[in-house]
This record gives sequence, C-alpha cells and structure tokens, in this order.
Amino acid sequence: MTIDYAAGGVTIQQAMVDYVKRHGAKERPISILWDGKRISTADTISTTKDGRLNLEFLSAKEGIEQAVDVRVDSGWIELSDGQRVSTLRTWNDPRYESNVEYRWHSQDRRLWIWNVYKIQFGARVLDEKWTGNAGLWVEKRSDNERIYHCSHGAAEPPDFESLVFKITVTPEG
Repeated sequence: MTIDYAAGGVTIQQAMVDYVKRHGAKERPISILWDGKRISTADTISTTKDGRLNLEFLSAKEGIEQAVDVRVDSGWIELSDGQRVSTLRTWNDPRYESNVEYRWHSQDRRLWIWNVYKIQFGARVLDEKWTGNAGLWVEKRSDNERIYHCSHGAAEPPDFESLVFKITVTPEG
C-alpha cells in the first residue's frame, strides 16, 4: 500500500525518513507520494558524458532567497571564466539573467538537481537544502527538458510553486 503523506501531519523530510525505514533506500533519489504527486529532495538526469545545460528561472515567490544546485559526481561543470566545479549553485536574483547555460562532463552520465534556500538562525544566515518541507516534483516535458516545482524547507505547508525552474540538457558527442 502506498502512503500519501500530505495528510499525515509530518514534514516532507519526516515522510522521507519514514519511507526509508519502511522500504530501505535501494534507489536514489527517493520519492514519496504527497497530495497525489511524487515528491523527492533531488532529481537525476541520465544523459551523455558531455553536453550543455540551460537553466531558466520561471517564477519565484518573495520572502526567501532560493537557488538551484546542479552536481556532477564524476566530472565538472564549466563556468563562464573556464573554471570547473563539481557543484554549480545558481541563485534566483532579479538583478541577474533568469537564463544561464553551462557545459558539463560527467563520467557516470548523470546530473543531479535540487533546490537550495537561505534560512536565518539567530544572527546567522545559512544555505539549506533537504530540511523541513523542502522537496520538488518534476514535470518531464521530454527526455531533455524538465520543469521543477520546488518547496523550500521553511514553507508551512509545503508550497511547490515557491520556486519553479526549467532545465534543458543538450547532449554532445
């Protein structure tokens, strides 16, 4: 029996822990059912070793700073200055372009994607992910294009329209 955790009085992260306790963590990313949608804390795109990634912010609600992380476990993402990083963090900021593009190389042919947000703890402001009601559902438009509907961790209840962005991958080689 599949549990829809939305009415259970728990956060998304508590639901994830419960799911792993019941079923184990055989596959990653783990997803749960929440109000009829498959929710996870990250997504993975299977692709070629090399390509281009286009990230476009479609909408964001005010009140909390939010970003997207794209990670390559065995390779790199190339920044505009030629520097190569394994994790690219792009903040949704109206002062900057809402659409960016980067080259990648991934030995295991996978890109990982998740949302990030700033939370204030006392006088400190921290970048957080995978806490509280953080999660996302993925609208797969094609093999190479996905729209992500994200809730940040402090949203009560979860709000999967707090950050919406599109990822388009263009395989090369």
